[in-house]
Amino acid sequence: MDLGAAISWPTRDPRWFAKCLLIGLIGLIPILGGIAVFGWMYATLDNLRAGRAELAEAGLPQLERGARLFVVQLVYGAISALLFALLVVPSVLVAIGRGSGGALVAVPLVLLGQALLLAYQLAFYFVFVPIILAVDRGGIGAGLDLPALWRAIRPRLPDTLLAGLMAFVALLLGSLGVFLCLVGIIFTIPYGYAILAAVVHGYERDSARLPAV
Repeated sequence: MDLGAAISWPTRDPRWFAKCLLIGLIGLIPILGGIAVFGWMYATLDNLRAGRAELAEAGLPQLERGARLFVVQLVYGAISALLFALLVVPSVLVAIGRGSGGALVAVPLVLLGQALLLAYQLAFYFVFVPIILAVDRGGIGAGLDLPALWRAIRPRLPDTLLAGLMAFVALLLGSLGVFLCLVGIIFTIPYGYAILAAVVHGYERDSARLPAV
């Protein structure tokens, strides 16, 4: 997998800018927009699997596949919110209840909780690519089946970590539009998911070359 190639490949499509812009506008629709972006990523992945270096047509393609990934990400996001509530909120309440003295106890606990939460979020990014493939092949249940995901990841852990890093970079690039008065995310988020489609394709292709375990 080549990160530079993954970042630049969307521009090979002569209509890449218009496609990203349109799917970005659709992505502004609450809930449906997120599902549509996921579905568009899957449709773009299908193009790459077929040997066509072109983005999917903007619109509402592959909504069912996008909805499955949306639900899976929602579940993992809910777990993250629950961890935050369990690790951070009680510490804040302790600090409030005990005044300035409580802060000496609460601050280390808050920092520890935030560190654990950050570790969880990074772990999610590093398995996001296998989750995308698992959901595509087996639906919502497959995306949430942690033992099965681990069995699939374990023989190719270095590749999975590399794919996770590339996925993190793709989504980070997708979020950069927030610095352009929020307007830029209309374009950068779809571009980030186009990069992610290339990362998923590369990981899937490389995994297929490995012997079965």
